[in-house]
Amino acid sequence: MKSAYVHAVLEMLQSGVAVETVLTGLQHTLTKKNHLKLYAPVLLEVTRILEADKHAAAAVVTTASAAHAKELAQQIAEALQSLGADKTVSVKETIDETLIGGFVATFDYKERDQSYKKALTSLYESITK
Repeated sequence: MKSAYVHAVLEMLQSGVAVETVLTGLQHTLTKKNHLKLYAPVLLEVTRILEADKHAAAAVVTTASAAHAKELAQQIAEALQSLGADKTVSVKETIDETLIGGFVATFDYKERDQSYKKALTSLYESITK
């Protein structure tokens, strides 16, 4: 039941309804249905989801090593731009030695995989089919 209220609040907030209107309506609905004890848990869950979305705005670039990141800086910048990240977006760099080479760029729930690992996996799959 809590998840239904959370979903409804998030939808209303995303559609542009004023926060005061959403909170007043939620409180009125919970009171009417005798679910007022869910008010705080619903608000906590909504806050947690909105905070998680705010932190998801950072781009993540994964490379095989720090040296690869420097070598591929121009290609990484182009990939992030194609994903919709501008120069003001913070970029978190991570290392994944299984990539062998290349990089994986992620921003706004979209991914650009230009790693050797992906290329080799695709080649293997195309040969074995």
